[in-house]
Amino acid sequence: MILGRSLAFAASVALLAASPSFAALRWDGIESVPGRTPVVVKVAGHDRHYFRVTPREPLMITIQGPAKVRVVSRAEFAKGSQGVQTYRLRAMEGGKVIEELSTESSASEQAELRDGEQAGKGRKLTFEVGSGSHNVSLALEGASAVLVRVRVAGKRAAAGMVSLTPTDAARNLLLSEGEKTIPYYELTSARPVRLRVIGPVSLDLVTRLCFDATMRGSLGYRITVTEGGRKVRDLVYTASKATTASFTNARDLVPSKMDRVVLPLGAGTHELVFTLVEPARGSAVVHARIPAPTTGNEE
Repeated sequence: MILGRSLAFAASVALLAASPSFAALRWDGIESVPGRTPVVVKVAGHDRHYFRVTPREPLMITIQGPAKVRVVSRAEFAKGSQGVQTYRLRAMEGGKVIEELSTESSASEQAELRDGEQAGKGRKLTFEVGSGSHNVSLALEGASAVLVRVRVAGKRAAAGMVSLTPTDAARNLLLSEGEKTIPYYELTSARPVRLRVIGPVSLDLVTRLCFDATMRGSLGYRITVTEGGRKVRDLVYTASKATTASFTNARDLVPSKMDRVVLPLGAGTHELVFTLVEPARGSAVVHARIPAPTTGNEE
């Protein structure tokens, strides 16, 4: 039985949705699941986080609706494989099937795993959930394992965003751009930024590399996000100097153009640590935001 003796893992995504209409979608990928290690699949040259699903280990997603869910699944193939795999992926809630996909797939030339194995061609399963909290299980039949990437979207309320202040940072740098002054927080390899976030929530992150007088051209940088010693996400970018932004309280540094990512976090308190890994010398800055709390009948 697919659901018998299964070990389900939860990932929470908070979406602010005013109605079941999805006219204005913004998709958030689920990048971390407690207790699970993401499988990095390089798709058309870009790293994407997938999670392995087996008949005995479905993936449980807790979604706040109304929302639309899109699941891209890929079978796993040995390098150079010419075979075809057939499988069925079901989205279930409370023992009932919401939607299912019966498909077959061969290896893709556009998707590969880091260990050299190939991933199958992407197969999409899309469904919607209504208002409230939904525990959706992704269950597999017919194959030993497939990789899934889950993205969730809802119609966003125009409630604005709230900036977060870290519990620890090297220093506060004020970035001026146009008529706005935005607080950023500096991180280095020796002095990370520490941030406490209460979930479920989608954490909006903007990062910039800090250029000093010795740095020229375009430079790569990498920030590692960890929680409790476990890696949550690697942020890897190529940076160039911004032409319309400057630090008002650090004239010796020039900010790069902004890089942005949304990190969905599950329920509970998250103690996140942001560390600059590359370059080993120098610094970067981060600005974190979350959707402003809504008003109504909530406690």
